[in-house]
Amino acid sequence: MRRLLSCLAVAAVTTAGCTSGSDEAAPEEDFQPAAAPQIEVDLLQELDEPVRVGVVLTSSGPRGEGAEFAALAAGARVAEFRLDEPDADRVQLEVVDDRGTAEGALAATEQLVTSGVAGIVYASAGAHLDPALAAAEVAGTAVLLPYDPRESAAGATTWRTGPSEGQVADRVAELLAERAQRAPLVLTAEGQGAGLPELADPSRVAALTAGDALVPQVSSAAAALTSGGADGVVVAASAPTSAETVAALQAVAPTVPVVLGPAALAPAFAGTLTDLGASGGATTAGQFFTVGPAATDTSAEDGVVRFLAAVRLAAQDVELTSLDGATGFGQAGAATADVRGHDAVLAIAAAAAAAGSASPSAVLDALRELDLDAADGLAGPALSFTAGSQALDDDGVAVLQGTTRGAGRGVEEDAPALSWFVLPTGTP
Repeated sequence: MRRLLSCLAVAAVTTAGCTSGSDEAAPEEDFQPAAAPQIEVDLLQELDEPVRVGVVLTSSGPRGEGAEFAALAAGARVAEFRLDEPDADRVQLEVVDDRGTAEGALAATEQLVTSGVAGIVYASAGAHLDPALAAAEVAGTAVLLPYDPRESAAGATTWRTGPSEGQVADRVAELLAERAQRAPLVLTAEGQGAGLPELADPSRVAALTAGDALVPQVSSAAAALTSGGADGVVVAASAPTSAETVAALQAVAPTVPVVLGPAALAPAFAGTLTDLGASGGATTAGQFFTVGPAATDTSAEDGVVRFLAAVRLAAQDVELTSLDGATGFGQAGAATADVRGHDAVLAIAAAAAAAGSASPSAVLDALRELDLDAADGLAGPALSFTAGSQALDDDGVAVLQGTTRGAGRGVEEDAPALSWFVLPTGTP
């Protein structure tokens, strides 16, 4: 049984006494160590059995079908780490790979439903999820979607715990207005970015095709930037396609600010852009903005502080494995662990605690009455499951600015080359 590591902040203080014609020593100051963040989440002590939570990942498949979120889902393991106890496994994650197909998604969900998991965290996105969500609804099993913004991905047992398409579009519109950008160029691919084309004149909207045709398509659309017909760019695509689009934009309009969809928060965006930069085709030093949960920055909020402390400790636990079970969690997991996957697992555990049962029907009923925030262990914004399929409120969706990652920053030196910080409201 693995044992949770303890975190202790130690302050070493030396006091030099000095005399000025007096034998009386200067009084020593009494500095106390800073209190260690409380990383354990005590929710499940009253349950006789562990809460089994299904986690579905997409390891491969077409772009736009969620493979870029598999790395972020490492946060689910951090939630398990926090909910467990030194002498008891309170949460057990059952991880299945759907391989990016509708058939795989249905098979993965049916496997988890048959095994009787308390609920499912579907850490992917895209239309291939739809048959799986319908099957979970028939089975009466709760499914949480931390990364899929599609408003069509809804059902009586499905909740989005990340931003919706409408919330993203609203925040992007506010950002453009604050920056006085009234003529944006909107570029979409892989069917992403619903609601964003409405922000621009139809003549400045282009649906791109990833692959060899991407660069000439971007160059053609970017003519509106060089001619003065457009004053900014909005890009909505999968993480790698977004990076390739940005690289193509930088070749013709290197200083234009780019607003990206939430997929840019996936490590694949910064990773692809960095790889393209190695060949001289891009830079991560551009002006990048996106939309997401506010806790992706290094804020001093209690929930974020506890989450980051837990991530660091989880990286040191030699018995903790990655979600695929093939390697240790280690620094690789710490580099990408995201609050959204963490909070989705914690919400299912909180529902089981409220129900006093880990049965899927009891968890589903309890979840429908649940409101959670940092006091309950969340790392990100508050979640409410009581009104419709959107658990994340508008107030929990923030505009984030990308910053080139400096040396020594982050949990892990191999973390993606961009860090994201909340952009204060009203910042031009």
